[in-house]
Amino acid sequence: MAVARMPRNASLSIGEVAAATGLRASAIRYYEEAGILPKPDRVSGRRRYDGDTVDRITLIRFCRRLGMSLADVRGLLAAPGGSRAKDRWRELVDGKLVEIGGLIKAAQGVERILRESRDCDCVTLASCSFLIDERAKPPPPRRRLTGFREV
Repeated sequence: MAVARMPRNASLSIGEVAAATGLRASAIRYYEEAGILPKPDRVSGRRRYDGDTVDRITLIRFCRRLGMSLADVRGLLAAPGGSRAKDRWRELVDGKLVEIGGLIKAAQGVERILRESRDCDCVTLASCSFLIDERAKPPPPRRRLTGFREV
């Protein structure tokens, strides 16, 4: 969905911002609480946003689609403009490239094992070379679940 460019001095309701960005109003409020969007002005108790809010949400959605955390986005938005913002962006991108490289390598390893094991001729599980190799590896560290996040 294309996001229309809003005039900077626009005074938009939360519903209008939601419609312009494709987000739900609850997501916009969440981004405010997370410190990624500035607190909007209020008129008669209702939120009123300027046109920069739509641009900011567009940047947030772009960063999130690239797998950046809210903390990453917050740091990017807090960076001063100019070359320092460019440096911060490059830092984030370089970190993501390393992370994605690791994910690709791991996925390729899984793909290789799946292809090789697909036509495995093992008579029993005990004789399977893949499982013998797996038994020789140390167990992965245990993870605790806290709420909805893994720790």
